[in-house]
Amino acid sequence: MKDIKSMATHHKLIIGNCMDMSEIRDGTVHLIVTSPPYFNAPFDYKGLFNNYEQYLGVLRRVAKELFRVLAEGRIFILNFKY
Repeated sequence: MKDIKSMATHHKLIIGNCMDMSEIRDGTVHLIVTSPPYFNAPFDYKGLFNNYEQYLGVLRRVAKELFRVLAEGRIFILNFKY
């Protein structure tokens, strides 16, 4: 049976903008849960996006940054409102 001390983990909750997570090293995160702004929810973010292409560009930037920090074989959850 493994020693309990060797199974210790470190947990840190970061609340911020997932388009720039420069404070996090590459491949070090085991779980990401995020909810981007919604293109079709102007009541939440009025005038945030000029058009749908700009919105998709933001999602691409988010995805690139999420994959950068995510450890190999780990999971990220992207919550979308439909």
